[in-house]
Amino acid sequence: MTMPNTDHRSTLDTADLSDPLYYLHNFRTLVQWVGRHHMDLLLEPEREQIDQLLALPTPSLALLVRMLMRRGEQFRASRLVYDEIGSTINALPPLINQGWIEFDPAVDSTTLCRLLTREELVQTLDSDVAQFPASLSKSAITEHLQTEYGEHARRLKEWAPTLDDQLLQLSCSDLFTRLQLMFFGNLAQDLSAFVLTELGYHRFEPVAFSNDSRAFACREEVDTYLSLHAARESLEHELPLGEIVEQLPPEPLDNAWLERRRSRLLFELGRRAERAGDYELALDLYQRSRHTEAGQRAFRVLELSRPNADSYAALIEAITQSVRPSEREALSRIERRMSRTLGREPKTRLKRPTLPRLDLSLPCSGSVETSVAQHLGRQDAPVFFVENTLINGLFALLCWPALYAPLPGAFFNPFQAAPADLNSHDFVTRRQSLFDDALSCLATGEYRERILGRWRDKAGTTCPFINWQLLGEEQITLALECIPANHLKDFFQRLLEDIPAHRSGLPDLIQFFPQGIDGVSGPSYRLIEVKGPGDRLQDHQRSWLEFCLEQGVEVSVCYVRWEQQTID
Repeated sequence: MTMPNTDHRSTLDTADLSDPLYYLHNFRTLVQWVGRHHMDLLLEPEREQIDQLLALPTPSLALLVRMLMRRGEQFRASRLVYDEIGSTINALPPLINQGWIEFDPAVDSTTLCRLLTREELVQTLDSDVAQFPASLSKSAITEHLQTEYGEHARRLKEWAPTLDDQLLQLSCSDLFTRLQLMFFGNLAQDLSAFVLTELGYHRFEPVAFSNDSRAFACREEVDTYLSLHAARESLEHELPLGEIVEQLPPEPLDNAWLERRRSRLLFELGRRAERAGDYELALDLYQRSRHTEAGQRAFRVLELSRPNADSYAALIEAITQSVRPSEREALSRIERRMSRTLGREPKTRLKRPTLPRLDLSLPCSGSVETSVAQHLGRQDAPVFFVENTLINGLFALLCWPALYAPLPGAFFNPFQAAPADLNSHDFVTRRQSLFDDALSCLATGEYRERILGRWRDKAGTTCPFINWQLLGEEQITLALECIPANHLKDFFQRLLEDIPAHRSGLPDLIQFFPQGIDGVSGPSYRLIEVKGPGDRLQDHQRSWLEFCLEQGVEVSVCYVRWEQQTID
């Protein structure tokens, strides 16, 4: 398989959806991309298989791709009917002869029940198997067969002698899974990404690739991802924690984004152990994880299991060394509780300002945010529901070149909405000069033109910071008119301080005063967090509100009480 590595752009030639074989075109594109960018990660037998695969007759390859796109690995031939392929029976021989598909595999009762309808189970099963009352549901039939036959496997004709059909089983799922992983850098995306892009549902920022842009540097890293994926599936199926932990690499990984996946999985395993009351295992898992919240969860476990002088001293040291405000706040909260347990005077103090409060009694109609927005809004002072969309959106539009910089380890394929290292601790430092350049134009007034220009150029491009349906041109124009540049700089710098923690928690509503408040002074605005009956401020929301107060931004918390309706 010889494919030159000359394509260094992240755009792909997606198929025209008017072509009935569009999916085959996209499949070939994916396989050829892997051949250009990842050929050294494939074993020689795999390269030969791919050459053989691409040389299949068009109807045979199209049928194979159709099967790969469907769920499961076993299929009934009668259900594989596609006009653009023609006769399924004629397309099968090359797939069977070359080993891509196994003909007439033995299947257990669970698979059998998935493939057959209830009526077929009742009417066609072998008489030694079928002893079902006519009213029995399919789930009850399935349960009966599982109890009776367990994992015992039979061929279809042995299970159902009178059923006129044939079973087929994919024999190439492992190879295709590997190809899909090397292309996308994950197993969550599949060929549907091509279709959604062609339909216009998704649009991605084109990013130039280099030879260092690959998700995997060596085959061992691909194997590691697959093992981590298997461990996550085991966690979802609630297998014993000890078995799952044994599937994980024991030491931190050199590949930064793979290590983030490993650390995330260790953190989730730790949470499960903590909830189960296995504090020793939870502590071990947290201490092995580099997840941003692992440290504070470890001290929470110590608070619950070992509130002693040693753990308290370690906690004080962690608070001193912490550079993330959200982490420092969480650790300080633990310190105050632990100090009380140990009979000590807390070393951290909770000094929180009193937040401005607005109390409203409103008719119950729709969402609480919408009700407040309608009540407070005026023609000369419109109110918008923005929550986390406005500030994040303005930030992304201003800093777009930094977010989509083609750095190694950031972009792996043409269907990425965000850089892979977005939540890593060094995301900002790796792009510091680009962020500095973006924020510098806040001092010159150029930022307005940049933000509005990018909104027009990038509208619809998938971005984790932007909800295009909520971020309209009117809202942006008002924001740029009413929010001072120094406030935007404060907001953006706080985001850069801790992107994972600070992307959420922003106030629900913003009210713009283009003509000033009651005609006094220039354009201004205020931010409003809305709380309905029984709702309370979350830590990350309070943190944003307190930050706004410190910067001189007008904020308030609006507590809503529903008016009692009277019945005539």
